[in-house]
Amino acid sequence: MVKYQQQLIKTSTILPFTNFTGEFGQLNSAYNDNRFGLSQSFSFPTVYRNQKNLLNLEADQAITSADIKTFELSKTIADVFDNFLYLREKQKLILKSDSLYSQFLEKANIRFKVGESNIMEKATAETQKASVNFQLNQLRQEMETVLLQFQVLLNTAIKFYPEGSIQKKQLSETTDSVEVNKNYKLRFYQQQQLISKAITRVEKSKLLPELTVGYFNTSMKGTGADDRYYGRDKRFQAAQLGIGVPIFAGAQKAKVLAAKVNEEIADSNFQLQKQQLELQIETARHQYQYGVENIYNYEKSVLKNADLIIQTANKQFINGDINYLEWGMLINQSIIIRSNYLDLIKTLNQTVIQLNYLTSKKQ
Repeated sequence: MVKYQQQLIKTSTILPFTNFTGEFGQLNSAYNDNRFGLSQSFSFPTVYRNQKNLLNLEADQAITSADIKTFELSKTIADVFDNFLYLREKQKLILKSDSLYSQFLEKANIRFKVGESNIMEKATAETQKASVNFQLNQLRQEMETVLLQFQVLLNTAIKFYPEGSIQKKQLSETTDSVEVNKNYKLRFYQQQQLISKAITRVEKSKLLPELTVGYFNTSMKGTGADDRYYGRDKRFQAAQLGIGVPIFAGAQKAKVLAAKVNEEIADSNFQLQKQQLELQIETARHQYQYGVENIYNYEKSVLKNADLIIQTANKQFINGDINYLEWGMLINQSIIIRSNYLDLIKTLNQTVIQLNYLTSKKQ
């Protein structure tokens, strides 16, 4: 698209076809003469200058549009990358619970065989183990889907696996107000304003006169005004200069008025987009602050108890202080705490990615 618009700049000075004419017959007297000529019409130079300016602006906007698509792609890749890391941490968490349930399923089978537990405990342990396996299968399918999305976004036949572990993203410094020159979306709409004004100038300039120049060459056999006789081999030439005046210019004036209306629309669109963008950024900033506070409070008051719950539940179960059902509830509670923590980090990271996109910052 960018190359297309850049090539169009060369079309700013398209001229009408050059007109070639030829005549033969009794043009000047009873003798047969011939005449040929050429003429060329063109608009006032201001028209071509304004058209070139308009095409340059449209080419600049095409570059901005390409930058927007690049940032959208970068945001999508960052989302998919972070989502895969999140799913892999979920997988580790479920594998940990699978290991715990597998160990206690073995113990439940032994206890059942020696008569230390009833069928309910054994069935509950098997159900929990099957439920974890089901979650793992679902998670693996989701991870494969995300990897396929990642591969498509990278436009490669090679399957790449995102590396690393999910971390809390930090928000870079942002300005208090939206900077038009640094924001690709707003720049796009600002360029649309300039384009609409350039269109008005082009339409206005088309009300200027059109110019025509011509050259004619003719034979004139016979006696001329100077009482001299001229044969057919003697040629006479003349030049032509014409001006086309826009007498019936109602339609073109209507185009000018329409272009001015388009200017107002472009101005309104810019202001609307600016307001919406400021609102989106402000909302995302509040979400980021809430996310940071939620994670801090969660780490301070809830997360540290996750491992303690598992350790305590194992000891109490071994000592016979709690039964298998109570042990399972405590293990699930610990897993849920870890899972909720991962959800909080994912939400925070998504907010940071969105803010970087809205403020046109690299991911």
